[in-house]
Amino acid sequence: MKFHFSVFIFLGGVALISTPNAFAGVSRPEMRQRVDTEINELVRIAKAAPAVDAATLASLPAPVRRYLAYTGADRAPVARFSRFRFIGEVRLPISGTARGVTQATPWMPTQGEQYMALSAEGLGYVWDSTWQQGPDVSIDVRDLYTRGDTHIWAVRSDGRVLVDERHDDINRTYMIRFFAEATQSPTMLLPGRNLQWEAVDERRARAKVRDGALTASMVCDFTDEGALTRCESDDRLLRFTGDVAQRWIPARWVMKRGDYKSFGTLRVPTTMSVVWQLPDGEFEQVRSTTQALDFDVPEPYRSNSSAATPR
Repeated sequence: MKFHFSVFIFLGGVALISTPNAFAGVSRPEMRQRVDTEINELVRIAKAAPAVDAATLASLPAPVRRYLAYTGADRAPVARFSRFRFIGEVRLPISGTARGVTQATPWMPTQGEQYMALSAEGLGYVWDSTWQQGPDVSIDVRDLYTRGDTHIWAVRSDGRVLVDERHDDINRTYMIRFFAEATQSPTMLLPGRNLQWEAVDERRARAKVRDGALTASMVCDFTDEGALTRCESDDRLLRFTGDVAQRWIPARWVMKRGDYKSFGTLRVPTTMSVVWQLPDGEFEQVRSTTQALDFDVPEPYRSNSSAATPR
């Protein structure tokens, strides 16, 4: 079932207009051209052979087998390219230390698109979004991870570059994010050269992930029915935006997923929250809802292709 009407989302006092087939990503021309090129590179990566091995399902930990059966990933074609649209809100830590966040921005409404590719050629994603800082101020934000390299980029509507950063220390943080986001494309969580699962107990399993020399892990929780509801990792870093002694700090990252719905033959979660656990308390950073999701439609949404909405 497809929806062709606009939905007005009121978050933080600012209205966002969201339509499954409307433009949702960065709008600045100098960013848009580059982001489109990056998405096209993911399309190229997705043309290679799959990088997962569906033949090893029987040897997986019991919680993971339940998850793959619950989502339909154990019998669906393996997706090498996925795209989805989301709305939500985000806030950023401004100041603090490794003990905790002492100051943060207000919640900012956000909407955007994400593109992911996983094949024998490599893995990567483009997170293509717009944040609303106030009635007249927006921020175009693009996160890129591909082949072990990360670039984060944010430009405000007045032209001020807020972030333009890449360095080796953050690559593992953004590599593991690929597999966290792959909960939106569950066949990408089949075992293969980039991901191996090991048992923790009857309701938890550890995902050991790698991309080239980068390695990390996250422990995921599953219900008795098979829904993945939570993943956590100590292998990610939290970034402060203000004038601080240490820009990136180690913190336990916790992602919660819920409200599973069907997109085509697969069942995936449509809500997400991200919380960072620090010694002095938790800091919630992201809340989002998936509006549209497609598997192996290797083109941007703005190419006028239809977007699959949940049923």
